Amino acid sequence: MGAVYLPSEFGIVFLPLANVQVKAGDKLRVTCRYSHRGKTESQTLYAAMGNSGWAGFDEVLNASKTINVPETADWQFYEDYVDITITTVISQGLYDLYAKIGGAIPRVISPTLLDVVEVLAETPE
Repeated sequence: MGAVYLPSEFGIVFLPLANVQVKAGDKLRVTCRYSHRGKTESQTLYAAMGNSGWAGFDEVLNASKTINVPETADWQFYEDYVDITITTVISQGLYDLYAKIGGAIPRVISPTLLDVVEVLAETPE
């Protein structure tokens, strides 16, 4: 009897992040917990901060990296992270955050966390 073909599937993406304050030069570590079952696969883990509004998510800063998941017949949970470098491109204020797995057509998208990243003003030295 042949093997059962189980395509690669991603379940949920969850961002366990409390409110955080950052300033230019910092790195914001976005930890993502996600589920997967199926064949071995490499995908892009992507996180962005910006503003969520009526027209969608206006990204200001983002980062990505490749993740690799092993083959498994049952749902397994994994954790990985992406570091977003805080640059002077971003203004002082509150920002939203989301993550996704996959490229232009994501396999799964996290809920958007509203007002969880506060960018502080640069203080003159």
